[in-house]
Amino acid sequence: MAINSVKIIGSGLIGTSIGLALSNKNIPVLMVDSDSSAQALAQSLVDPDRSFDQGHTFDVVVLATPPSAFKSVLEREKELNPSSTFVDILSIKSKPQLEVDALTSISTRFVGTHPMAGREVSGPQSARGDLFVGRTWILCPSTSTSNQSRALALELINLCGAQALEMDADEHDQAMALLSHAPQVIASLIAGQLREADRSWLNLVGQGFKDLTRIADSDAILWREILSENSSNVSQILKQLRLQIEMLERALTDPNQAQILIENGNEGRSLIPGKHGSTSRRYIYLHVVIDDKAGQLAAIFNDCASANVNIEDVSIEHTPGQNTGLVTLSILDEKRAKILQEYLISKHWKVHSTSK
Repeated sequence: MAINSVKIIGSGLIGTSIGLALSNKNIPVLMVDSDSSAQALAQSLVDPDRSFDQGHTFDVVVLATPPSAFKSVLEREKELNPSSTFVDILSIKSKPQLEVDALTSISTRFVGTHPMAGREVSGPQSARGDLFVGRTWILCPSTSTSNQSRALALELINLCGAQALEMDADEHDQAMALLSHAPQVIASLIAGQLREADRSWLNLVGQGFKDLTRIADSDAILWREILSENSSNVSQILKQLRLQIEMLERALTDPNQAQILIENGNEGRSLIPGKHGSTSRRYIYLHVVIDDKAGQLAAIFNDCASANVNIEDVSIEHTPGQNTGLVTLSILDEKRAKILQEYLISKHWKVHSTSK
């Protein structure tokens, strides 16, 4: 079984990124959007010279729409594409599946999915063809989903370079409440505190605050729908957090309780798999002091490439008013970290190492 053509409804970040990934594999793609400007830009980026005959049969129709538009779009598209497999990419799965089940004529041809990838910026102009490479893409087929449609959904995921993980729709929504939806609420709450803060404090914002609130830049209209649709699961997480916060408020003056708080966080974070699914997350950190001038980042990355050492992660800090910055390189292998450190020192970089 092979996918020969795909129609994507929704020309935002995810839809257009899927289109780019498929186009890179020479799969013909038609982009559709209620916003004609977004549609035109997405089609120009994805497959600019492509045309399809009226009534063309698409193997897969991807629904990359907001949750509120899902049902109406599906009802329209099932009439236009009577033999296609339908795949959605919503970050909630239970409600869309219930809406599909109510349309018995399509339940065998629908596969709920959720690519675990994204960016803080939106729109087709922010799309990337490699957005899904190496990322998890959740697959939530129902008991009604045919083997053929499930296979086509898996092929779509593979073509985009992602790793498929199958799970139940209800379990998916519970997991997303903890891993995605509640964190969005917390990040937005913390970032929102800045509105009433002394403006002179803003120059003190460091990388920790930026990391914690990075997702606070998310699309408010989209998240209005996501949070309301998964409200029961999100509320459970927030309730647990509220109880823990109330307990912490009463005990925070006790240094032992403060220590336990941080240690619990250390333990939880250590459970997060590494970049390639490994359980080990003991990094060697190389802290490289750089001058605050053009070309420094490019130079250090070029030297890392020359040393042939894989970098797991990188962070950059710069204090306003200083003429230097700090680039921290995260490396899993201790021997490779030592090789890189010695190489960078030989190239006259100021390098300091720590581990955790």
